[in-house]
Amino acid sequence: MEQTRKVWTVLTAVLVATICVLAFAATQTRADVKKPSVVNVAFISDMSGPYAAMTKSWAMGMKDAIEYVNDELNGVHGVPMKLIIRDTGGKVDAAVSNYMKLREMKPRPLFAGVVVSSEAEALKERAAEDQIPILCPAATSAIYPMAYNFAYFPLYVDQAGAFMDWLMDNWKKPRPPKIAFLCWDSTYGRAVFIDEVRNYAKKKGVEIVAEEVFGMRDVDVTTQLTRIKAKGADWVYSNSTASGPWTVAKGIKEMGYKVNMVTGCGSQATNTLAAAPPGLMDGCYVVHFLRSFSDVNNPMMKKVRKYFEKKKRSEKDWGLGMLGGFWFVDTYREAISRAIRKVGWEGLNGKAVKEAMETYKDFMPIDATVYTYTSTKHSPEKIYMGRVKGKYVMPVSDWMVCPDLRPAKFK
Repeated sequence: MEQTRKVWTVLTAVLVATICVLAFAATQTRADVKKPSVVNVAFISDMSGPYAAMTKSWAMGMKDAIEYVNDELNGVHGVPMKLIIRDTGGKVDAAVSNYMKLREMKPRPLFAGVVVSSEAEALKERAAEDQIPILCPAATSAIYPMAYNFAYFPLYVDQAGAFMDWLMDNWKKPRPPKIAFLCWDSTYGRAVFIDEVRNYAKKKGVEIVAEEVFGMRDVDVTTQLTRIKAKGADWVYSNSTASGPWTVAKGIKEMGYKVNMVTGCGSQATNTLAAAPPGLMDGCYVVHFLRSFSDVNNPMMKKVRKYFEKKKRSEKDWGLGMLGGFWFVDTYREAISRAIRKVGWEGLNGKAVKEAMETYKDFMPIDATVYTYTSTKHSPEKIYMGRVKGKYVMPVSDWMVCPDLRPAKFK
């Protein structure tokens, strides 16, 4: 009887071991079958129209970043990332057309980047239907009501509020400071023209004396600046990018107008310094959301620079777009990686990636900027104030938490 029990014990152990081995093999086989050959991500933007000065370098940065991720980080859990780039020429209908083709790809892109506010706004509902997360600019209308779009820097309205916080902390005169908005006549430019910004100004003791706009291709804003000067503005705040800030700065200089200039978003300063006439932007303030390019000893800044030089890029391309391309890809990779860890390859889809993004808490893609997202807020909250000096934006404050100036219906 004892011998029989021993035999059965051995047989049982062998059987259990065999089942475990077979189960493990089956699991591995399923994993291998589910694992895609590539992870597709996309970049849809204007690279031949008014935003081209910024977005061309962004595309270059993303190409370099994909190479870095695949060669040095082994892709996403061993699967290489593939970048699909589409040019919109600055036309919203072209953005939609390109997106509709991308959504039919197999495998469908798990993430897309868009850096023009109007294009992001046009794609918002479609991306939500298709469950494709999009990293895009911070116009409130491009992000809220919340869907699958995520702002890659704080909302324009929140930035304006943060500037007012900083201004009042540093204002020494006995009267309220006067600011004038001079922004592009676009979704991006007009984003700050809402009651939440006006009411916050009153709360902080800031007087908004003008809300002026100019065309994206305009090269002269003397008329607008003349009206602003007549109202005694201490600050001109501009939501514009690419050549937009040059136009404002040039007008101020040519008029001999003693006024402070500040640009929202920060992209316009870092992106345009290399191409702007020498010294034109010096002294301009910036609501900034990414590491200063003056921090040349930062390891990731060195890494980006290494790829930049390896590809023999032009110095005019060394700006926001180059660094932005890297942090976009790092943001994609982190979200997809988190999703895989939670749902596995078999459950990986855009919805899982979007939910992974909503777990970011002070995540710093390539140590360049700071992202916190939740299931109720798809826009980050931290900026710092900077000032242009030569080819750099130099910090003049620590990281600040922006006020939440979203309309109440979006909270």
